Amino acid sequence: MSYKQRVYGLGIWGLGLGYYLFYAPYSGLTKALSGGLVPGAGAVPGAVLLPASVMATVVGMFGFITAAGWWKYAGRREFFGVRVPLPRRLTFLSGVCLATIMGTTTLAFTFGGASIVFVLVLLRGGILIIAPAVDAIFRRRVRWFSWAAMLVSLAAVLVALGDASHYTLGAAAVADVAAYLAAYFFKLQFMTKLSKTDERGATLRYFVEEQMVASPLLLLTLGLLAAFGSGGVAEGFRLGFTSFLSTMAVVPAVLVGLSYAGLCVCTTLIFLDRRENTFCVPMHCGSSMLAGVTAAFALTFLFGQPAPSAAQLASAGLLIVALTFLSPLHHRELWTNWLANLFGRAPRLPQRAEQMPVLLLFVCSGNTCRSPMAEAIAGAEASARPVRASSAGLSVRPGAPMTNEARAALQGLGVGAGAHAARQLTAELAERAERIFCMTNAHRSAVIKLVPSATQKTHCLDPAGDIEDPMGRGAEAYTACALRLRDLIRVRLAEFG
Repeated sequence: MSYKQRVYGLGIWGLGLGYYLFYAPYSGLTKALSGGLVPGAGAVPGAVLLPASVMATVVGMFGFITAAGWWKYAGRREFFGVRVPLPRRLTFLSGVCLATIMGTTTLAFTFGGASIVFVLVLLRGGILIIAPAVDAIFRRRVRWFSWAAMLVSLAAVLVALGDASHYTLGAAAVADVAAYLAAYFFKLQFMTKLSKTDERGATLRYFVEEQMVASPLLLLTLGLLAAFGSGGVAEGFRLGFTSFLSTMAVVPAVLVGLSYAGLCVCTTLIFLDRRENTFCVPMHCGSSMLAGVTAAFALTFLFGQPAPSAAQLASAGLLIVALTFLSPLHHRELWTNWLANLFGRAPRLPQRAEQMPVLLLFVCSGNTCRSPMAEAIAGAEASARPVRASSAGLSVRPGAPMTNEARAALQGLGVGAGAHAARQLTAELAERAERIFCMTNAHRSAVIKLVPSATQKTHCLDPAGDIEDPMGRGAEAYTACALRLRDLIRVRLAEFG
């Protein structure tokens, strides 16, 4: 039986800091441009600002993915003999949600009558309610410090809402906030189902595929509305794509877009952390709210705008308390070991079975061809690691042997087949596995239907496409299948570490 320990890291705090550093200039510049505070720029309506900022976001985001070398993680499909990156259906839908979030966030800061902090209270307050609801839908465990941070963050929102009488919110702003929250409700569900895992490849695949859709789709939508729409908003988009690009205001507009690309990288990776949404969302909200307060003070200092009120500052203080709950302070072993090192004593190691092998489970239909070949190959490839491979099927004849063709294909790779008897996948076996790798997407869906709690650790062995059953197709098909399995298993083992 595998030993599974919850993994935590401090990298999410670096992402939170990065999010704060990008969000402050993003929100401050957006508000300054729309309010006519930037010298020589004049007041820039949200519809005029969006095209240039979104173009800059596309360049910034795609430039980051290219520099990081992450395009290789995207799923691919073959068209006319050429394999091209193509998102899955759910990541495409998540990209649509993110495109909605990107557009509505920028517009929210351009509405008159509402400060940066008040807009953030409305946006973040809704997400704080959505996060535990999504965790409940997926039956994810929520730990005490996540609940504590969530409750304190909601209290911070309520304190800031005490200032609501000083602001006005029109129908367009209400519709904008509603679209933003609806998009987050669905996006968090897609993300939780597909990629909230400690498997780096799955996380980065989701990130890249979502970004392939989001900002280009938003830019395309703005272009279509500019070309064929009517009314004041469409006219604003037309100005944004044409005459606005030759004005002085385009420089801060580009900075808005580049800042959004940076904060989008940070916040998406915060959300993709394997921990529960009730942990990640307060981290996201706390960073952005504190950035909003910083931006508001910057506008006060530079342009004489009203300073944040006492209620807003009290809200920011509560958010710092919430972030303290999320901090590493609750990890007792981390601090006791640090103190032991400080005083020259050997750290007290946690009681855990470090060398007990983790179980990788391969699943196909009959457990006589693909999954037993994968089991044998993984066992050979991971012989020097604390990893144990096993296999099972979804519709098996219990006890059936591996096919002769599969044995021959393994021998051709220099892999011993050993004794094998087909067995049915059970919920108990799925629960014991650290990872479950399926041969096709249909297999993955069947495993998740059988064991919903295994959703996060169940993946297609090849994210780019199904591994076809070689049965009845001759020795060459078995050999090709075995070679493909070996290449994929090497990649998966490298990701697994």
